[in-house]
Amino acid sequence: KAMSALVSDLSERGLLDDTAIIWMGEFSRTPNINGNGGRDHWARSWSVVVGGAGFKRGVAVGETSSDGKEVITEPYSSQDVMASVLKSLGVSLETTFTAKNGRPMKIANSGKVIKELFS
Repeated sequence: KAMSALVSDLSERGLLDDTAIIWMGEFSRTPNINGNGGRDHWARSWSVVVGGAGFKRGVAVGETSSDGKEVITEPYSSQDVMASVLKSLGVSLETTFTAKNGRPMKIANSGKVIKELFS
């Protein structure tokens, strides 16, 4: 209910097109139950929900095997997600910042925009 309330509120206030919503974690959970009756970390596939700020609505991108163990379509990285979020916010992927050691770094590293997320 919290996510739908947030989207509804932003939409009603006319702020949804200017606000990026990103709901993600750095891993998912194993498709199978472990010996302790729980699930372990699983980095092979994970989910991200994005919305607002120029993202196409109502699309699902990517697919795993029926058991959820392997990505069977184009795999995307966290850098690709970051590049897509930056695009939605109008930030150039060529933007650089300087690390503490003085080294220039691209804001999205080698990330590429996930084209299916945009109209």
